Amino acid sequence: MGDMIPDIKGPKLSPFSGNLDNIDFIKSIGPHGSEKVSSGDIPHARVFLVRIDGVRYVMKVFNFFRLHEIQPFIPFGDHPLTNNLVRFHLDPFYAECRAFGLLVEKKKDDLLAVRCHGYAFLPLEIEQLIEKRFGDQFIIENWNRGPEDKGCGLRAIIKDYIPSKSTYGRRKLSVIKSKIEQLNHLGIFNMDIRKENIRGGRLFDFSIAITSPHICLSTQFQPIDHIVKNMELDEVMFMIVEESELERRETTRAAARAKLRRN
Repeated sequence: MGDMIPDIKGPKLSPFSGNLDNIDFIKSIGPHGSEKVSSGDIPHARVFLVRIDGVRYVMKVFNFFRLHEIQPFIPFGDHPLTNNLVRFHLDPFYAECRAFGLLVEKKKDDLLAVRCHGYAFLPLEIEQLIEKRFGDQFIIENWNRGPEDKGCGLRAIIKDYIPSKSTYGRRKLSVIKSKIEQLNHLGIFNMDIRKENIRGGRLFDFSIAITSPHICLSTQFQPIDHIVKNMELDEVMFMIVEESELERRETTRAAARAKLRRN
């Protein structure tokens, strides 16, 4: 059994307790299409549907990021911002570990997002298996490893598979909004509320989440107005999603009414 991570103050995620020796990769479920590799466009991870000991899971396998790729802008002068603090708060893998770590601790992961079964550092054999099976789909080489990542195994988070193909499933928009508000109340700010990140009415991607305590919520590193904007962003982004969905539904209803009139 490994340690809970990250090794820093705040929420931590436990390791996956299943047997990875019995893993079967069923298919890649994202990202799809060409992958841009210019600055800021490197996808955070690749996502696979897997079977472990006969149970289907989603395994999210993360790319590596150099410190300069995730370093935040700090408007103040000298500050005690260590490399570990930046890495453990802003690297997509650790950001998602912290968010799900808090959700699991509060027993809210399945209620407010998707059930999370922990993290895993993948052995070389599994990395080679992924490359052999899906490598021709990858444009980013070697999982974006830098010199400091040489010899480091791939990092993954294992979650429940959401079989629903629809964005919202049968959930009302008001229910999804309530879940986002509850996440914020816990101190988790998703920061990426989009239709593409909702499946079956559930948020499943937390790779840029801000989870308290966090440097982006600290007056030691950020002015108050920036902190307030960070804390309000989920609400603003959901309003955009909601307006778009309501417009889509009204367009669908109008088209159905027009068809009935023609008949």
